[in-house]
Amino acid sequence: MNSSGFRRERELRRRESYREHILHAAEQVILRKGYSALTMDDVAREAHLSKATVYKYVAGKGALLSEILGHSFDGLRDRLAAIADGPGTPGDRLGRLVQTVLRSSEEMAPFNRVLLMDKAMLKLMRVFASPPGKAGAASPADRKLLAMVKHKRQEIIEVGARVLEAGIASGEFRTMDARQAAFFVEAVLQGYMHLRVWQSDAPLSSAAAESLTRFIIEGIRNPECSGKEI
Repeated sequence: MNSSGFRRERELRRRESYREHILHAAEQVILRKGYSALTMDDVAREAHLSKATVYKYVAGKGALLSEILGHSFDGLRDRLAAIADGPGTPGDRLGRLVQTVLRSSEEMAPFNRVLLMDKAMLKLMRVFASPPGKAGAASPADRKLLAMVKHKRQEIIEVGARVLEAGIASGEFRTMDARQAAFFVEAVLQGYMHLRVWQSDAPLSSAAAESLTRFIIEGIRNPECSGKEI
């Protein structure tokens, strides 16, 4: 790599470091004040940067939330992909996928709880959950955010489907539609994690995580395969 290439790489790393610093500052403000009350001045103060510098890296308040959520989804997807492409039987890998999703949810629980109680996010969730035209007009920014969330969740489901397909091909899992099964697994995990957001501040116990993992894997294991117990 020549000197200009090194400079470009250094600049990219610097910009990424600033961006992550700003996103972390925004998360802290949202945890204290909620998303609706957040201002770019708040983020600049939290990050110990000028507002002009913050705007160099993030276009505005809506872009901040999109960046925070997108960064979280991307980090989880990359961790899951490393497991999916790593060693172990499909059952072993699926178990590690489930455990990783649960741990990620625990890490994000305080932030997600604040978002779910925020009036702006409640309005957005009505748009997300309602049929077209039934929840009022969504702004272009809202539509873009919802499309991003759907796309990122689909990427994560596809990682799970790859492991299920490998298990079906090896005979460890029974024959099924891998993508439909991946949607089911995601729905089970989402439901369980949603309940934990509202019902428990206690850390997720290893026994609970193992029980949920066993529930999922035993439901799809091929009964003719004498694989090890999970």
